[in-house]
Amino acid sequence: MGAEQRITFDSSGLDATINYLKYRTRDNFRVLVATRGNDFAFRHYQWSNMDTRTTAKEFWAGVLAKIPDWEAAIGHVSAVREHLQKQGQAMWLPGVLEYLPRGHTFDATVYLNLGYDNIAYGEDVALNLNHAPFHVDHHEAVYYLMHELAHAGYLKYNKIPNLTTPRTWSELAANVMFLTNLEGMGVLTPLRLRKKEARLGDPDYVALGDPAERKRRVNAYFEELERLESDPDRTVEEGDLEIYDRFSERPHRLWYVVGCHMAQVIEASRGVDALRELVRFGSQDFFEAYRGIQDPVRSLV
Repeated sequence: MGAEQRITFDSSGLDATINYLKYRTRDNFRVLVATRGNDFAFRHYQWSNMDTRTTAKEFWAGVLAKIPDWEAAIGHVSAVREHLQKQGQAMWLPGVLEYLPRGHTFDATVYLNLGYDNIAYGEDVALNLNHAPFHVDHHEAVYYLMHELAHAGYLKYNKIPNLTTPRTWSELAANVMFLTNLEGMGVLTPLRLRKKEARLGDPDYVALGDPAERKRRVNAYFEELERLESDPDRTVEEGDLEIYDRFSERPHRLWYVVGCHMAQVIEASRGVDALRELVRFGSQDFFEAYRGIQDPVRSLV
């Protein structure tokens, strides 16, 4: 794997949460909120939800209130953690590095938590071991780890945008394009391993494997994006920020599925080396590369 890769796992937030769920004291809750892992998750929540009002204590109280059976949750996350611990880097790291620039090095922490989300923020990531698909199939935790590390790799070269500050539709479109590139590479990264292990049941991959559904989502995505691009100087109003939800929300998850599709188009036309180098240059170059290729899906009538 070439250069030294420093990827460490931090269970501080997970362990503090388990301890609090067992022994619900004020001191234990205070420790839960203050751990590096849970603080990391909270800061990501503030960014992704554009929420500066909710406090860390309110945030974690809300997260824990959504766990109806805490004893079952502890059992699930313990089993998922054990599975992750058994998987050596040689199993999943080559697949991550395959889609990052040559010579890429990680210096990342993987924070394990119970109840928030699977995320990347800067060059570190977090996994919610209580994520329901992980309980059904522990392999999903490995695939999500690869997905989030792909983000961390991308964010080494590209600064994460402030979602609340676009002044014009052109700037809003640029944020959408950034997140499309980011999420598309995340979806693509574990795809080869998923195929090898015959685990393509995640809805994003089901959509990608259905030509008609793939076409529908590609067309829906570009209809929305081109609407923004058609009036680039228009001032962004508060309601316009809801477009982030339209691109990300289930069941269509447009920037996940379409971002992966775009990456596959580039890889098929220009090769994996060209695609991985585009990570270094960011979403504008990614979109220019894609738009310079005749996409057989978009050309279908």
